[in-house]
Amino acid sequence: MFIHKNALLSRRDFLKLSGVVAASLLAAPLVEHVQAQEPSRLLGRVTASRLNVRQGPSFQSPKVGLLQRDTVVEIQEQVWGGIESDYNRLWYRIDEERYVYSGYVQPVQPRTNSPLETLAAPTLGEVTIPFVDSLWGLNRKPRPGPRLYYSSTHWVTDVVEERGRSILWYQCLDTLWNTFYYVPAAALYLYRDEELAPLSADIPEEEKYIEIVLDEQRLYAYEGDRLVYQARTATGRRGYETPLGEFKTFHKRPTYHMTGGSDARSVFDLPGVPWDTYITANGVAIHGTYWHNDFGTTHSHGCINLRPQDARWIYLWTTPVVPPHERLALTPGKGTRVRVVQRRETFPQNTLRIR
Repeated sequence: MFIHKNALLSRRDFLKLSGVVAASLLAAPLVEHVQAQEPSRLLGRVTASRLNVRQGPSFQSPKVGLLQRDTVVEIQEQVWGGIESDYNRLWYRIDEERYVYSGYVQPVQPRTNSPLETLAAPTLGEVTIPFVDSLWGLNRKPRPGPRLYYSSTHWVTDVVEERGRSILWYQCLDTLWNTFYYVPAAALYLYRDEELAPLSADIPEEEKYIEIVLDEQRLYAYEGDRLVYQARTATGRRGYETPLGEFKTFHKRPTYHMTGGSDARSVFDLPGVPWDTYITANGVAIHGTYWHNDFGTTHSHGCINLRPQDARWIYLWTTPVVPPHERLALTPGKGTRVRVVQRRETFPQNTLRIR
C-alpha cells in the first residue's frame, strides 16, 4: 500500500513553490503532516477578475485595495459582515482592517504530496494547492497547458520523469479532447480505492431521494423520510435556468473537462470539474465548483453547483457506483431520484414524502 505524506503550506510556502515555474514545486522538501485546520494556514485564492479589498466587512466600507484573479491571500479570520447580502454574509479578514467578500475567494487548505513512482492503474487525483500550471507535451516540445485549481480532479494515467531534471510529473488524460497534459506530481493527491467507496450502500436504492429547491438554493438528501444531508447550491442564472422536474442520477464521472457558452460573455472552459453527477442527457449535473465560492444564489449555466466536498458526498452517496479506476458509469433510466422544484411544499422537511 502506498502511504501519502502531506504537508500543510502557508501562503509564503505556496508562493515559494509556485512563483517561478510549476516544476519548482518538486524541489521543495516534504515535511511531516502538522495539525490540520490551523487558522493561520487557511489560504484564499481570488476567483474574480478583480476583487475590492475593504476596510471593513461590508460593501459600504471604504475600498483600500484591489486584488487580481489568482492572487493568493492568507485568511486570518472568517467574520459575519453587513446585511447587504441576503444569502451570504461571510467575509474574510486578510490583514488588519483589510477584508474581502468570501463569494469571490476560494478557501484553500494547501498540502504537498509524496509522488508515486509507478501506477498500477489509472487513478483519480485532486489538486491540493491553490493552483498549478500544467504542460502539454512533456519531454516533446513542452508548452504551457491549462492552469489547474485547488479541489479540481484529474484522471492520472502514468508517472513520467522530466529528462535531465529527475522531476516526476503525472500524465493526466483530458477527457474532452482525449489528449494528455502533465502536472507536477507533488501538487496532486491520488485517491485510494477505499476513499471512493459508496456511502450508505446498505440503504435500498428506492429509499434514497434528493430534492433541490431553487427559491432556497438548497439541496436536501433523504434516506426514507430522514434528512441525511443538505448543502447550499448555485443553480442556473437567468437565461440558463436549471430545469424543473423529476430526474435520476443515471450518469456519473469523477472528473470532466466542461466547456460551453453561447457568446463571448458566457463562454467557459473548465478542466477537471470534480464529482459530476448528471441528471439530464444534455449535460445538467450536480458537481463541485472551484471557480467561485458564491453559493446561495443563481450562478451557473444550468447545473447545480456545490462546494467540492458537498459534491463528493453526493457523488459517493448516489447510484450508479463508479468503480475507483473507471472513468464513468452510465445506466440510462436508473439511478437515485432527484426532484428540482421552485419552492418547498408545505409539509415538514423531515417527513418529506417519497414519490
